[in-house]
Amino acid sequence: MSTLARIIRACLRGPSVPDTAQFLRSALRVLLVVLAMLSIAPAYAGTANFAAPKPVLDLSQALSTYHAANGNEADGSQWFMITAVNPSERPFTRILLAEQPADAMLRLFPRRARTAIRQVAASDSSVIVENAHAYGRYAFRVTVPAASSVALAIRLANADDSRPSISAWTEPALAGHNRQLAVFFAAVAGLIAAALAIVTGLAIMTGHAAPRWAAFTLAGVFLSRLAASGLFDAMGPGGIGGPDGVSAMLSGLTLAAGVRLAVIIAPVPEHEPMQRNALLGIVFVSVLAFIGVPIAMLATEIAVVAGAALIAAHLVRQGLAGAQAARVAAPSGVIFALVAMVGAISALGGFQANPAAPGVIGGFAATAAVLLALAVAAGEGIAILPARRRTAPAATPPQDFASSQAAQAIGASYQGMFDVDIDNASVLLSAEASALMGGELRAETLAYAAWLDRLYPDDRSVFDDAIREFGERKGLAFRVEFRAFAGAERPGWYELRATTLDDGTLARRCLGLLADISARKEAEPAPSPHRARDGLTGLPNRVALLEDLERLARNLDTVTLAILDVDRFKAIHASLGDAGGDSVLVQLAQRLKGLATGGNRVFRVGGDAFVLLAPQTRLSVSALGDRILSVCSEPHTWNSRSIYAPASIGLALGKDARDPDELVRNAELALLHAKREGGACARAYRRELVASAPPDPVALETALREGLKRGELDLCFQPIIRLADNSLAGFEALLRWNHRERGTLSPADFIEHAERTGLILELGRFALERTAEALAQWQREFPLPRPLFASVNVSRRQLTERKFERAVAHLIETSGLTPGTLKLEVTESAVWTGTDMTEVLDRLRGCGAGLAIDDFGTGLSTLSQLKDVPFDTVKIDRSFLARHGTMPEEPGGTVVLRSVVNLAHELGRVVVVEGVETEAAAQWLTEIGCDFAQGFYFSAPLAREEADAHIRARCPLPDVPAPSGVAAMGSQN
Repeated sequence: MSTLARIIRACLRGPSVPDTAQFLRSALRVLLVVLAMLSIAPAYAGTANFAAPKPVLDLSQALSTYHAANGNEADGSQWFMITAVNPSERPFTRILLAEQPADAMLRLFPRRARTAIRQVAASDSSVIVENAHAYGRYAFRVTVPAASSVALAIRLANADDSRPSISAWTEPALAGHNRQLAVFFAAVAGLIAAALAIVTGLAIMTGHAAPRWAAFTLAGVFLSRLAASGLFDAMGPGGIGGPDGVSAMLSGLTLAAGVRLAVIIAPVPEHEPMQRNALLGIVFVSVLAFIGVPIAMLATEIAVVAGAALIAAHLVRQGLAGAQAARVAAPSGVIFALVAMVGAISALGGFQANPAAPGVIGGFAATAAVLLALAVAAGEGIAILPARRRTAPAATPPQDFASSQAAQAIGASYQGMFDVDIDNASVLLSAEASALMGGELRAETLAYAAWLDRLYPDDRSVFDDAIREFGERKGLAFRVEFRAFAGAERPGWYELRATTLDDGTLARRCLGLLADISARKEAEPAPSPHRARDGLTGLPNRVALLEDLERLARNLDTVTLAILDVDRFKAIHASLGDAGGDSVLVQLAQRLKGLATGGNRVFRVGGDAFVLLAPQTRLSVSALGDRILSVCSEPHTWNSRSIYAPASIGLALGKDARDPDELVRNAELALLHAKREGGACARAYRRELVASAPPDPVALETALREGLKRGELDLCFQPIIRLADNSLAGFEALLRWNHRERGTLSPADFIEHAERTGLILELGRFALERTAEALAQWQREFPLPRPLFASVNVSRRQLTERKFERAVAHLIETSGLTPGTLKLEVTESAVWTGTDMTEVLDRLRGCGAGLAIDDFGTGLSTLSQLKDVPFDTVKIDRSFLARHGTMPEEPGGTVVLRSVVNLAHELGRVVVVEGVETEAAAQWLTEIGCDFAQGFYFSAPLAREEADAHIRARCPLPDVPAPSGVAAMGSQN
């Protein structure tokens, strides 16, 4: 109306020529607005006035379905239409947010995810649509010009209603609302966390059951509040049950902990079986709700409401009956019941989606949490805990031990009663036990530390470890033997057979019988010298070898050690069986005994391995090796068959070792060298062999795991260049290990070991997440017409992991990556060694991942096989390029590589060549039509910061005018 008034005033003033033009433009705008309002009047139900004075508009009634409910979107999302009008004189901005249905947790079938706006498009190019991430990941800011009427298309994911709820907020109102909500949520969470800290500290200090279960209950309340706020949504723990399944499970587990706490506060022994079954049922239904079983979520919510009411009723009833503990805890129980009831009513729409309802529920929950913490803390000395306080078992008077028939029977068997009080750290000995320990015939009580002082020093830790270990396992019987001084110079041997007892919650006592077993120990035979001999061959064993080496440690310079190992003994054993294999070993041992002259000794150190130890020999190393070879080369006889069992031999001199252990390692390294040369030969140790020693796999795995925890693993990125215009197309992510001692290690130093141990799954997940994170940032900061891509290597073990496909899909969705730009590089050997890989790759491609076949030309694949796998990129290995030529004047290389490129293009694949190191090679690849290339000619692998700078230098953002139309104006998250 103000615009119309200015037009009238302009007419009365008698406008000049410029005023006349302004007058005509204003009149035309008013006419257009009136016509627009008239044209949409029949469909006013689908219209929303964005300039309305309300801070928030409910667009639910104005939405209309754009197409059929199932839609044609791959992710199952639906399109809705709405007409937005702005009759004011200035542009008006609203923030669009999808609201969650109030009855989400009361449905028979759970939602997979929360309702979210995925895309907004406008019919008018003057409408500004942009992501508003400051208000949520799926929030959109829509600015409608003055005096305009536009159609908005909104794509919703997980919208299972025909009219989903969408709110249009003014930005100041939404910012204020979020700020108030954050302050209130922080206050509520802080109160609950403070209450949790109080009872947790009380549980740790006292070890009582009541504060422990109160801590579990409040922890459940705290986590439930976090789940209700949507904090866990991005973490993906919901599985089939979705985000509401997480909330339902946490609510059910909180109820179970509350039931257990109520039973401890006010026990009802006659109902104990029923209580146990109820607890198991609640936990079972909660887990079903988490994994998304239909009806389980509704059943959990019903159980929470009913269970909270029953807990409150139980505490009130027991309090009225005179139970002080129940009387103290009843107020918090009643408030928790009201919280559950109000939450259920709110979910059923009882408060008509009042925005204050969650705040009221949270405030009540915080109040109940504080009251519960205060009740438990007060109960420490008043009501709750004394009934559950663990008290030390009263010392049995000495006359009780002597008077009972059981004690008399124990004494007659020369045993005594032994009682350890874990709480008070004391030991009670019966009169018989005291006498066995060299004391008087009367019961005595002494401190646990004083008891340990009576034991033989070497056995104190053995006894203490046994008491500590078995003292935590109630009802478990154990036996321990130890030595103790019983008034004599030499310690005697004793045996304790005991059982751990408990007070209903934890093991608090070790009660058992003490016996003197010194006579039995003295009667045991001394260790037989034959224990140091091999039972099959009669030769000394490894223990005897180590003893001899220790004796020779001072004269090691004169020692020669030879280790021999029978070649192909597994095949001999498989052919002849156990009897035949044993016969070959016995015959070989007999021959080797012929070498045991002049102080030499022969040992069998395990399996088919033997050792010759020569303390002093006049033979050279090579002569000794040849002599052992000649002994092993003659055939053995078994069942009229001639069996050849040649051996590999490794020899080492004592003068090359600092100690016996190093001497053995040197001989083993020489044996490994002999095996690598084909076997049936003797090789002497040389210092050069150390460089070829295989790495210690156990040490490597430990270092790799610790390095991953310490953040030593990182990624570097090698640029991939588009040859047509020499522009930056993307990067390949490469793992690097910044080892604390060995410096920077390439994947060749540890990836193969990670594959064998299964650690590749954790490394692959790390590389994939870091690559997606970097690529998402680059695509946001550098919105190029052709988005950058990034490639990351994936092993066959990752592809066969059940969770891998879901993890990739979740990563692409949450990172907001352009489909196809996160490329998974798979070696051809990983693809063509299994028939199920094609299906896996098809599903990964459907998730939005790009696929590249890596190291093409190095494995078993052929060009014809390219059509059978869903790859979009072929990466040619650097060795293939070098093998077939890198210059145009080499016709063989030109023909082969050009054929690969042409065939890949005909199949709809692009080609990347690795290992480009010269300008001539890059020019040649461009001429034969290769799409991309990477190598040191373009750039070495770059750190993350260097890659950012490389992009800024090579990819300046172009000045592109904003496109028009629905498709151009759509903003997709």
